[in-house]
Amino acid sequence: MQKVLRIQMFGGFAMYYGDEAVMLNKAGSSKSVRLLQMLLLSLPGGIAKNELIDNLYGWNDKADVANRNKNLNNLIYRLKGQLVSCGLPEDEYVELNEGMCSFQSSIPLELDTQKFEETVELAKMCEGGVNRNRHLVLANEMYRGELLPSNLSDMWFYQKSNYYKELYTWTIRELETEFIKNHDYMNRIMLYTRAAAIYPFDNWQVKLIRCNLEVYRYEEALEIYNNTMELYAKEMGSPPTAEMQECFENIQLMDDHHRRLTGGISSWKSMDKIFLGRKNDIKSAIFGEETVKGAYYCTYPSFVDYCRMVARAKERNQFNAVLMFLTLSQRERGEHQKQIDLPAQMQLLKEVLGDSLRIGDAYTRYGNRHFILMLVKTNVDDCGTIFRRLETAYTKRSGKGELWYYADMTQELKEGELKKGEL
Repeated sequence: MQKVLRIQMFGGFAMYYGDEAVMLNKAGSSKSVRLLQMLLLSLPGGIAKNELIDNLYGWNDKADVANRNKNLNNLIYRLKGQLVSCGLPEDEYVELNEGMCSFQSSIPLELDTQKFEETVELAKMCEGGVNRNRHLVLANEMYRGELLPSNLSDMWFYQKSNYYKELYTWTIRELETEFIKNHDYMNRIMLYTRAAAIYPFDNWQVKLIRCNLEVYRYEEALEIYNNTMELYAKEMGSPPTAEMQECFENIQLMDDHHRRLTGGISSWKSMDKIFLGRKNDIKSAIFGEETVKGAYYCTYPSFVDYCRMVARAKERNQFNAVLMFLTLSQRERGEHQKQIDLPAQMQLLKEVLGDSLRIGDAYTRYGNRHFILMLVKTNVDDCGTIFRRLETAYTKRSGKGELWYYADMTQELKEGELKKGEL
């Protein structure tokens, strides 16, 4: 039985010849790999040689055309050699014909992009029924991630990626319509969960939260909300969208068994009864921690609310409060010093802050390398001492980065000045 060359481009680039992985080149952004990817994505018709040259070497009307052609011809020759040297049989692989380049091989070829596109077309051709839904589900599952994510800075690949993303989004919309019509909540939840994992900043979590609320999965909905807020604060330093906040506010009262009443609320007394029945859950949520120690870590939106409460409280009680902006940086790199693992170092710093600050203080993560601290009953003059304590604790726990800070009294901060401006 003849071996098949299987190629994956959704979620990353990988090649398999039979059961063996094909390691074409460790440097995934090298020109030979990009050339191969462009040829594969241009099947079956191929791609113009000039388009290849412009995208691989950059467009320049003053460039030597003959030299650019020579460079491409040499690259094609090297690609053929690489394919053979990594275990594929001798073959031409790249065909040049009347200004067009195309991938040609006697080996059976299986591309995830082609299979996905073909399955979407089959779904579009079906007028309805079981076959259409089956093709939609298959196509949706074939889309394992964004097309060649490491290449998205290149406009050629970015446009291709958008094309496949539109097809994937179409499968979601079509399946969503079917699942809603059939009251299929579990498949809707799976559909939105998958979309949110692939595109975490496209607001799919809103649909996921709403669907969970429809089937009374309140704890799950709240967990999704909190995880999303944490992600937005960590990666983008932004508050929740209006739709996300609306989802949070729409979480309705439940009975003692965490179920929403199906008969509706007939009076204010019954509404009060439901609320009072939840008082133990509310107390548990607020005071449920067995041992309260260290500073309070919260998501950015919660931190903003906390700071606003502190600002109001100190107007009456006349105590000092300081905002400290803490930043983690790479130390000045020596000749043999490696780049720090930023996510791991930020997690370490988060633990250090929790252990080293006082119980009445709060802190949150802001973006990829910043924390904001609210230090109550503290003066700006004390911040140098606090910073040195944090720096020492961080270093003792194998901290590899460099810390620096900026601090200001809350009464001197202008309204709404929780931003990166001073960092």
